[in-house]
Amino acid sequence: MVPVKLLILGAQNTGKTALCVRFITKRFIGEYDHKKEVTYRCSRVVDQEAVDLEILDVACKESSGASLQSSIRWADGFLLLYSITQRLSFLEVPRLKELIDQTKQTLVVPTVLVANKDDLEIGREVTTEEGQRLAKDLRCSFKELSVAEAVLGVEAAVFQLIRLVLDQQRPLPDRRSYMLTVRHALTRKLTRSKTMQW
Repeated sequence: MVPVKLLILGAQNTGKTALCVRFITKRFIGEYDHKKEVTYRCSRVVDQEAVDLEILDVACKESSGASLQSSIRWADGFLLLYSITQRLSFLEVPRLKELIDQTKQTLVVPTVLVANKDDLEIGREVTTEEGQRLAKDLRCSFKELSVAEAVLGVEAAVFQLIRLVLDQQRPLPDRRSYMLTVRHALTRKLTRSKTMQW
């Protein structure tokens, strides 16, 4: 079992807890009285790899200061959530990503930007294109979905993040063996090009 720790962040009423519960139980519960942080635990198989998953959902009042930085240090990957019906929640995302980058201080931080509530098209304040652009600017993946409507979209977003984390956790190939592989490939290519008749 590979341990993977995910942190879900976003403004109030974006559906963070609903997303966690939907992923774990496949059920949708619309209203939550969210006063403290909650860690959800489950096991999943992702690409034939057993994963021991922990998802930390922090309360909105804790989403600033030292406790948030401690949670960021704990996590391997991040789900940044905003609601397409709340432009303010969208504008909060860059600040959260900057805090993640400053705290982690690594070149690549596995992150998926999730635009929630795409079933509420009438109240839309943030376009899909704006979400895609922001994800590109922040160097993270992007998913637009409805936690209320479909469990498959939620699973796709979380599994995508797990894959990003697993890719980062895999050790890089031994530098010497990698260089030898490249050298052999180049030698074969050069030999083949010399023997070709033009």
